[in-house]
Amino acid sequence: MEDQNFTQPPIPPQQENHADNIPPLKLGNWLWQSILATIFCCIPFGIVGIVYAAKVDSLYFNGMYAESERAAQKAKMWTLIAFGTGLLYLIIWIILLSTGNLPSYMENIIENNASGYNF
Repeated sequence: MEDQNFTQPPIPPQQENHADNIPPLKLGNWLWQSILATIFCCIPFGIVGIVYAAKVDSLYFNGMYAESERAAQKAKMWTLIAFGTGLLYLIIWIILLSTGNLPSYMENIIENNASGYNF
């Protein structure tokens, strides 16, 4: 018989499971929405939304994915609270204006809060 040299193919290296190394999808940080809610709706709640929104990217890129997700959820919550508060405030003013109670309401505010210096 002929000399048959059968060489075996090289053994492939063990492939690592790269699924563990893939970070979760980054959530939106709600920063621009928080800024708009702060400017147009409610300053205190909007500022809290901005603070949480600013933390989202920093936590995510430091590998703190769960904390980043919680900060994004809190930023969303405070932004929506600021928007809802501004919307409620606008609705109250529209109701007061449409019922004709706005002038008397404003007079009561001025009379009750005026100092001794009336002009």
